[in-house]
Amino acid sequence: MDYWINAAFSTGGFVGHLFYVLLIISMTMRDITYLRLFVIASALVGIAYDLVWLRNPVGVFWEGALLLVNLVQLYLLWRRDRSARFSTEEADFVAARLAGLSPGRCRHLLDLGRWDDLPAGAQLTAQGQPPDFLVYLAAGEASVEVDGQEVTRISPGHYIGEMSVFGDGLASADVRLLAPARVWRVEPDKIARLKEDRPTIANALQAGMAQDMRNKIVAGNDGAVRARA
Repeated sequence: MDYWINAAFSTGGFVGHLFYVLLIISMTMRDITYLRLFVIASALVGIAYDLVWLRNPVGVFWEGALLLVNLVQLYLLWRRDRSARFSTEEADFVAARLAGLSPGRCRHLLDLGRWDDLPAGAQLTAQGQPPDFLVYLAAGEASVEVDGQEVTRISPGHYIGEMSVFGDGLASADVRLLAPARVWRVEPDKIARLKEDRPTIANALQAGMAQDMRNKIVAGNDGAVRARA
């Protein structure tokens, strides 16, 4: 018993504990970059532990493989960020609503949706119905109607159909375009999958929508645009 206690609280024991602590912490990371950084740190500590204290070549080999795999994955993330390119309208969208998200992740999100030119009169949401798309209005103007009465208008730079992501998923108003418009739009089910597969991207998207909703409410209180389509 004394042997186990001494081993657990020896210098080598603390290094071994640190290896597992870092590995456990990595599993709590929702951001894949931080997850891989903690795995790399754990692998480095594990290599030192196996090499110096355990003299275990098998452990050194597999922890080295773990280290290499995660370094390669970090490199691929870095290269994806470096290679990401945006059009002018995409760059404006990213700056306005996706601040803080890496270029590679912004590119991934934008590629889930599509850019469309829509005619005047196109209906974007129907009151009481789930929207077909979450829409970002890059150019044009839309009318928001509740029970057949116009309550406000939406100018460029705002989302339409946020309630497909927030709340019960049903639109609270009819939204129709008053002029030809340029929009980016994405299906709600893709956003739902994004929450599971890429939570960092989903959280950034939701943060941008929440900021947009706050801006609309503030503008509405000032007698300007307010929309919760």
